[in-house]
Amino acid sequence: MLSSANIDFSGILIDLILIVFFGFGTLYTLSAGIVHRLKKQTRTVGYYFLSFVVSGVIGLVAAGLLAFIWAMSLS
Repeated sequence: MLSSANIDFSGILIDLILIVFFGFGTLYTLSAGIVHRLKKQTRTVGYYFLSFVVSGVIGLVAAGLLAFIWAMSLS
């Protein structure tokens, strides 16, 4: 009989990737928007969308690198 505590690792991994991507993207885009608002600089929606995507990808790369370093330190 299967245990009711089965863990779906692929689902957890997808959720973790989405959380990291949207977390980094949102954090950077909001902080850049606040700085630009305080400096009274106008930027387009495309600029903020591009900064969201780029910072999300950078966050994923950084998280992947940290996970790789952690995994290599276990052996």
